[in-house]
Amino acid sequence: MGGTGERGEVAASERWFRSLLSNISDTVSITDGDGKLLFSSGTDNNLLGYPDDFWLGRQPISLVHPDDMDRAVGGWERALANPGMEVYEEVRMREANGTWQDIAITGVNLIDDPEVGGIVVTSRNITDLRRAQRLSTSQASVLELIARGESLTTVGEACVQLLVDNGFSGNSAIYLLEEDRLEIRAGSAPAALVEWMREAERSIDRSLCDRAILTEDAVIVSDVRAATLAEGLGYIAANEDIKAAWSQPILSIASGRPVGSLSTLYDEIHVPSEHERHTADVACSLVAIALERADTEAQLAHQALHDGLTGLPNRTLLLDRLDHALARRERTGTDIALLFCDIDRFKVVNDSMGHNVGDQLLVAFAQRFRSVVAPSDTVARFGGDEFVVLIEDVTTDDHPVRVAEELAEALAHPFLLPAGNEVFLTVSIGLALATDHRSGDGWLRDADAAMYRAKEAGRNRLAAFDTDMRDAAMIRLQIESDLRRAVERDELVVHYQPVIDLVTGRISGAEALVRWQHPERGLLPPGDFIEVAEDTGTINGIGRHVLETAVREISRLVDHTRDRPFQLGVNVSARQLSSGDLDELVRSVLAGSGWPGPSLLLELTESALLHGLDEPIGVMRRLHDLGVSLAIDDFGTGYSSLARLGHLPVDQVKIDQSFVGAIGRPDDRLGRIVDAVIAIAVALDHRTTAEGVETDAQLDYLRRMRCDYAQGFLFSKPLPFDEFAALLESDPRW
Repeated sequence: MGGTGERGEVAASERWFRSLLSNISDTVSITDGDGKLLFSSGTDNNLLGYPDDFWLGRQPISLVHPDDMDRAVGGWERALANPGMEVYEEVRMREANGTWQDIAITGVNLIDDPEVGGIVVTSRNITDLRRAQRLSTSQASVLELIARGESLTTVGEACVQLLVDNGFSGNSAIYLLEEDRLEIRAGSAPAALVEWMREAERSIDRSLCDRAILTEDAVIVSDVRAATLAEGLGYIAANEDIKAAWSQPILSIASGRPVGSLSTLYDEIHVPSEHERHTADVACSLVAIALERADTEAQLAHQALHDGLTGLPNRTLLLDRLDHALARRERTGTDIALLFCDIDRFKVVNDSMGHNVGDQLLVAFAQRFRSVVAPSDTVARFGGDEFVVLIEDVTTDDHPVRVAEELAEALAHPFLLPAGNEVFLTVSIGLALATDHRSGDGWLRDADAAMYRAKEAGRNRLAAFDTDMRDAAMIRLQIESDLRRAVERDELVVHYQPVIDLVTGRISGAEALVRWQHPERGLLPPGDFIEVAEDTGTINGIGRHVLETAVREISRLVDHTRDRPFQLGVNVSARQLSSGDLDELVRSVLAGSGWPGPSLLLELTESALLHGLDEPIGVMRRLHDLGVSLAIDDFGTGYSSLARLGHLPVDQVKIDQSFVGAIGRPDDRLGRIVDAVIAIAVALDHRTTAEGVETDAQLDYLRRMRCDYAQGFLFSKPLPFDEFAALLESDPRW
């Protein structure tokens, strides 16, 4: 009984010991001196995934990775040579599924111990730990590349190597979205597949990369032969011996949207492990970080070289491009040109409408310029309201002039503000053509000087520097030639800007304003041709045409028998006034149309009356005898004396828009001139009209000051006859 009891206790103790060993993470084994397995707790816990009978009589060292075999043998030999000494090594051993696992092994030689009689080996699977450490090291290396600012290609290749270093057995490639195509940026893939991926039109059924991007999730095909593939893709897979594939989307850090895909191909059936999935996530995140870094650097570089408001190149980038253009000119001999552009009267607009509106106008102005200039040329914001156009590879002498004309034409249409107001902008342009070896700064100064010459000549025009003045002269000559035939070709049209009675708030008249419908350059404002007409004498024919047209057209709209009067204003030039027969022309027009004299207001600029006063006064008095009303236009800009004003037979004073625009500004000294002009007019028994009224505040102020009439964009821009007729018919009130 006693023997039986002792054997029972031993069996129970052994069961307890085996249960203990099988429920700990480490595997405890005993081998003989030849390395054959005598005992192992791994036979119970399926060490490395092998069944129990696999280990019986087997040498575990046979499962060690070939690259680690020398180290394993060396450890075994040290254990044999040093009984009782603990020996430690780390090796890779093959798991039953074929993968390699990191195993930490501690061995103690207890062969001489009668209680053991073998070598005790303790094994621990440290695969997860070592994988995490390797992945962390690889990740740090890639992050260092990103921090150093290495190229996206370099970082991408490092990410592909990270996959290899962390157990990927497939062939990986990184694809990035570029417009509507997927382009390979790192790694490798079969050429046929790369070309197929570049095709523009893709759908969710085309490639795994596309599906991953569209679904924003990993797409795995563990067995290509059992999958339904897009047309052409199955052939490529079979031809390239692709057995399995999977694709992981690369998501933007900023937006969270897909920007590309990580694709891995296998030559055998394969299901990605959890470790592979995690490693792919890390690689995709690193690519996304690199993309974000590249985008940030590009944005910072753009900000350093571009204007923050308009997005155009700034002065720094302009000078750099100009230097490069001059260097190319030295090699190729091609000419370059600079157009220095300044917006006319922008300060008035900016001060009267506010800096927010001014900024909006600058942005719109830049967009129109950019739409005209060729992509190979540069439009830059030089500062404030100054812009520079760099024209490279000038092909003909008139090439820069054509560009300048196109820039001016781009401004022919008004700028519509958010509040519904319209603003017209013009530009003065200075042209400098690079013909010698001067620096970029030198050419900019020349172009700037030419721009100021254009300003002095009356704004809204082109002035060329030095020898290029011939080009400007040719342009003027062409205008002169075309203008002489403009009347006979019926190219001149008349627009009408309504004049408002500030007591009733209704339309009480209109100012007739000439426009030139040029057959090639489109609709031209007076500033483009009136000065030329004055210089060449064609202004007399233009003036006659405008007077006759305006009276004829407005006669069709206005019934003078009704209670409310209507007064038509027509501008008279200094040359017309000095011709001596203006009164005869007016008499003829009134007689032929039946238009009453008091309903015609002839507007003469103040500057036209400064010199040769006696003759103009004689003509004006004869006009007065016809009953025609006379007005001094742009009063306050011609520097005439009050003594002269008292001698002029005028009925009305028109207050220049530069004074009206200053009303309500913090520094409104110009605005206070309005008060003085109205006071002078009242003292001389003249009526007053304010020009250029654009805001309700200006209108309210003029009413408080008892100004009689007003005109400006607040009420209406100058309109073609049909549009003016419709406006008059609607009888609006302000």
